[in-house]
Amino acid sequence: MQEVFYEESVGTHNQSSAKKKYLVYKILSIISTVMGIFAIFTALFGVSFDADAGITTAVIIAVVMWLVFAALLIAFAVVLARKKHAFFLSYDYTFVSGDLRISKVFNNRRRKHLYSISMDRIIKIGRVGSDTYEKTKRSPDTKEDILTPNTEAEEDKEFFYIYAQTNVGKRILVLECRQQLLFTIVRYMNKPGILETEFNKISK
Repeated sequence: MQEVFYEESVGTHNQSSAKKKYLVYKILSIISTVMGIFAIFTALFGVSFDADAGITTAVIIAVVMWLVFAALLIAFAVVLARKKHAFFLSYDYTFVSGDLRISKVFNNRRRKHLYSISMDRIIKIGRVGSDTYEKTKRSPDTKEDILTPNTEAEEDKEFFYIYAQTNVGKRILVLECRQQLLFTIVRYMNKPGILETEFNKISK
């Protein structure tokens, strides 16, 4: 069989909003880190005590409280620092003969591989919102994974789903892509019934 390769990427549409959120999270992360360091110094050097009385229980409690406060602030800063990259998300969909690979990319820097799905594991392909899609979503052993950062598709793309048996169970994988990706997979599979029956009826 001839080697087939097809690749698409989808990124965050509203870059302006994403940049603002990124900046807010970055600033809050820096402020939280500075406050955390200040809390540590306060715990170590700022708690006063009577030299004659020594280190009392009250002093120990004060130091511990400042250290706990510092730990919470620094933990919050770490969460914000990681979360800020989530506003610049993109997804890569790559089809290489017999294998669909999906990756998540953070801020155009860090890539996380999510799925590698062989063709024999695909159960159904169709449009998000179709009767088949809604029926499949109601299945108790099936979960949905949204693999796009957007709630509205680009002008030349649509929201499609691939229902497949993955390594973590049955999943409805929602993609924002062109029809060409689906048709490339369907043609390669050459398996009757893989495309939902109403697909062409509601095709744009």
